[in-house]
Amino acid sequence: MLKYVGNDYVIMIITRNALTDLREIQEDVAEHFTDENFPISGETYWTCVQALAEAKLAELRGELNEIVQD
Repeated sequence: MLKYVGNDYVIMIITRNALTDLREIQEDVAEHFTDENFPISGETYWTCVQALAEAKLAELRGELNEIVQD
């Protein structure tokens, strides 16, 4: 995986097994969350995860001053 930083590329490495573990954990969380919060759909869940991930990446890059929380 590559992460673009300015004009440079920084290589990010994750093993296939670690990526599989991460995917399986996320799928378990998605199933639990949607079961506990019916009628939230899987599509809604993953859309929210995508938005939260994009916000977290922006925070890590220093593009945000603060994440607003309820």
